[in-house]
Amino acid sequence: MDELVLSVPGYDSAHGVVVPVEGGTVSVEIVDGSVEIFGDRAGLRDLARWCLALSDESAPSGAHIHLDPGTIPLSLDSAPLMLARDPRED
Repeated sequence: MDELVLSVPGYDSAHGVVVPVEGGTVSVEIVDGSVEIFGDRAGLRDLARWCLALSDESAPSGAHIHLDPGTIPLSLDSAPLMLARDPRED
């Protein structure tokens, strides 16, 4: 089985959650009350990097990022997306 490896810098308290992006495209849609996320390969890897950065042990609970339409990787027609480390987590 092939393995996919992504490089993600650790959380930096001076800069927050910062990740390199490939420049892919992701679209977030809300359809009948369901959130649907569509992306090309690079966009899905970009989204995965954001999630991995938030999962870093040194990222504090409540750390979050706001991805607005047109912010890589979100397409211009995407719904905004917020990703966050659970603030109830120790």
